[in-house]
Amino acid sequence: MSVQPTAGPIRPPSEAYSLLIRVTKNCPWNRCEFCSVFKGERFELRTVEEVKEDILAARKQVDDIQRWAEQSGYGVGDIARYNGILWLQNDGVSSAFLQDSNTPIMKTEPLVEIVEFLYEVFPTLERVCSYARGKTIAKKKAEELRRLKEAGLSRLHIGLETGDDELLAYVQKGATADEMVQAGRKAVEAGFELSEYVMPGLGGRERWEQHAKNTARVLNEINPHFIRLRTLHLVPGTPLYEKAERGEFHVNSIEGVLIEIRRFIEDLDVTSELITSDFAPNFFMGEVDGKLPEDKERLLKSIDRALAQWRLRGEPKRNPFLGRLNQPVV
Repeated sequence: MSVQPTAGPIRPPSEAYSLLIRVTKNCPWNRCEFCSVFKGERFELRTVEEVKEDILAARKQVDDIQRWAEQSGYGVGDIARYNGILWLQNDGVSSAFLQDSNTPIMKTEPLVEIVEFLYEVFPTLERVCSYARGKTIAKKKAEELRRLKEAGLSRLHIGLETGDDELLAYVQKGATADEMVQAGRKAVEAGFELSEYVMPGLGGRERWEQHAKNTARVLNEINPHFIRLRTLHLVPGTPLYEKAERGEFHVNSIEGVLIEIRRFIEDLDVTSELITSDFAPNFFMGEVDGKLPEDKERLLKSIDRALAQWRLRGEPKRNPFLGRLNQPVV
């Protein structure tokens, strides 16, 4: 088996079967207080030549597997899965994801060259996606974004987390609500599919309502294609975890987070798909997946049922959102 291309540590759950191509290493911002992924790591822009070498290494893997399939009589997809290569199906490679956390920070023309090369090497590709920081997209010129879209970059995944300016500053997100709106609108206007991530629980017990209300307001102004919920789970070693240890941040209960999500959905006025079931720690997997606005009432009723079940069951003695901190629920 040939050497696999370099892969970074993260990708969205929706990209589980995508070819991972590492265009940048780590995070250029790396100050968000809830995130542990890249702490202590230096950001690097990889060269176009390095990335192309990885793309060609992936192509060699495909060619090797296709030869094995011809000789053995097994399907290409079966051999690929047996070797842990989930991004290759019988009919080829259909999706690729550009890593790490903020690929569009690369200058536009080198990134265009990489995306176009991907489609050249893998003509069966149907989409190429990437994470992006809101601040980066807000700074990009509209013509640059259109150029990337025309080259074949299909979908952007942006971590909004919250639309509340006080919380954005508190967790050092490095962008304002207005910048997040500007970024989202520019992405949609350029023709990208846009997936915005929201973090229920980020407001804690004191700021949950402003978090819900202002996040809905920002998303109403953007109207992204997808809204994905990623419930806050404090990770040891992060600044927000340390604030919770010192009693400066009070993590909400499961019931409190469900009430927050209910308020958030009530205030949404979008035509987006709302997705929670692709993130296991949400606790309410499958309860609030649907298309807005038509599924809003069904989603609210699902949350009401979940709330009733939690109230009947009672909160666990230890708060599940606290990681190893594991403080009692109070």
